[in-house]
Amino acid sequence: MRSFKCLKCGACCHCFPIFASRSDAKREPRIKEFGKELQPWLATKKWRYQLHPLPFLNGCAFLDENNKCRIYQTRPLNCRNFKPGGFQCIEARKREDDQDLNL
Repeated sequence: MRSFKCLKCGACCHCFPIFASRSDAKREPRIKEFGKELQPWLATKKWRYQLHPLPFLNGCAFLDENNKCRIYQTRPLNCRNFKPGGFQCIEARKREDDQDLNL
């Protein structure tokens, strides 16, 4: 299996809803401040906060104007587990119409 390095394009942060857990919010308190707490009927044991403002195409609340994560060192586990070059990465880059998509 080929390994890919993250290009830091921010496509994954724009194209998918990003959810964070209570433990993510403990590690990074700004998640509570800037994320949207899910309604009780939407929340699960695992996911408590949504980091995308509506509409989702605006990107993650922690993505800066240069597509850099403002909380990279303390980002949610959901983000840490995202695989560069994986299916979701490729789909996100296609949605963002990445001209350099040479995977």
